[in-house]
Parts: sequence; structure tokens; C-alpha cells
Amino acid sequence: MTFNHLKLTLLGIVLFAFVSVQAQKILVGVGGGGGTFNMGSTKEFNQSVVNLLPFKPVVTDNFPPWIFEQVEALYCFPKNLAIGFNLSATSTGSRLSLADYSGKYTFDNVQRGFFPGIKLLFGKAPGRLNNLNFSLELGASFSKMTLKEDMKVYADSTLSNSDFNAMGLFVQPGFCYFYQINSKLRVSATVSYYYGIEKGYHLPKAKGQRLINPETHNPVKPQWDGIRVGITAYWSLQ
Repeated sequence: MTFNHLKLTLLGIVLFAFVSVQAQKILVGVGGGGGTFNMGSTKEFNQSVVNLLPFKPVVTDNFPPWIFEQVEALYCFPKNLAIGFNLSATSTGSRLSLADYSGKYTFDNVQRGFFPGIKLLFGKAPGRLNNLNFSLELGASFSKMTLKEDMKVYADSTLSNSDFNAMGLFVQPGFCYFYQINSKLRVSATVSYYYGIEKGYHLPKAKGQRLINPETHNPVKPQWDGIRVGITAYWSLQ
């Protein structure tokens, strides 16, 4: 199953689950925001690449904060709890580069993450009243890393591409504030912290073939850990 097929399958499961319950208690949301990313393991991997090369490229991008997108569906209980499913996606990357009269070298590391999860809201009628709530998200992470190395020296050039996949789990506690605009439309602002548990990147069709840092001999992991700040607009199905 490809990355995109997995997205469609999980989205279908979410939609089917929620049309099977009472529609008047359901909020369907679309949102986005920004996040910071630890990426300590892949930053260390980049440094190992620099150390092993006979020349010293410069890190021009180093996994900067970036946007994420998400869809969500919440089932609101009458009192102090709401529960639902959400799907979010984000990406970031880095570049090593060096150029002079004799040629050019670039090493790009692009990472994409897809995160299906369960979301819990605790507070006074979460999703129904203007109120601050505690949020907790638990789920799985599916990451893809693409490495692209391009080197040109005078008339000679080499180009190589490698893809790696990784799976893991995450927990994301935070706080969100709901504001009801009218009987149908609500908006929520959320601040949370993502913490992941991962084994590391491996070849797409060979989980035993892991990407190892050549200097530290440690597995290279995604490490999406960081702060998330986002806004979601919800539509009530009642």
C-alpha cells in the first residue's frame, strides 16, 4: 500500500465511523497551522555527511518550522468530553550546498509526515461552549524521507536519489479554545506539543535495511517533536 493509498483508506474509515452515529453531535473540521521540528537525528546525519566529504558544503536550510494541514471529526458528549479522529500532514527539509568555478554540489533532505490519530477534549461541554479545553492526541506517524545528491565537476555530473520510510507512535497534549460563531460554525485555536516514538528510517520494501549514521552508527529517525500552533474551523452537522 502506497503513502497516498494509506491516506485515502484512513480518511474513508474516519468518515464511515462518524456517519454511523448521531449527526447532531458531530463537528467536522478543516484547519492548519505551524510547527517546529526537533529533527536532531537527521541534523546529526547531515553533519556526518559534511564530515565525510573531501570538501565542506554549507548548510543553507536545516529543517525550518513549517505549516501543517489537518481534517478532523469530533463527537461531542453532553458534558465534559469530546472524542474524534483527525488526520494531519506536514513537511520540512534541509540542503547542503557548495559552488565554485569548477562545479556545484547539493545534498537535499526532504521529509514528509502523515499522522492519523484519536483526539480527546476535556472541559465544560467541549465543542459546544466558548471555553478553554485540555486536548490529547494519540496516534501513528508515517514518515517519508527523500535524499537527493547532485554533483557537477566541470563536464562530469552525478545524480542520485534515495527514499526511506519510517513508522512510529505519537502523543500530543495541549490546550484549545473554542469560539462559537453561529449555530453551525465554530473556530478552535490550539497550542500543543508533539512527542514521537520511532524506530528509524528503512528502505521502502525492506524494513530490516535501516538508514544508519556512518559516524555514530545510530539509526536515523524522523523526530517531528516540537510545538504546534493551529486554527481549525468546524461545521456542525445538526
